[in-house]
Amino acid sequence: MNTNHPIVEKTSVDDVRRVRESIARQHNGNLVEHVAESNRIADTLREKLRLGPVVQPPTRLARKLGTEG
Repeated sequence: MNTNHPIVEKTSVDDVRRVRESIARQHNGNLVEHVAESNRIADTLREKLRLGPVVQPPTRLARKLGTEG
């Protein structure tokens, strides 16, 4: 074993970072383009798997401190 270099364990954060860097390179850092492609892929898979559309939960307004309801 080489004692000059510590052993670095890979974590899931490293995996996510590597994937994000790859995606950024593919789209030249254009997040809108990446989202559009991801949505196209997801729509195709939902259709293939005969799944319904993704329904977003309703947004909730934050309650103000000291109020009821």
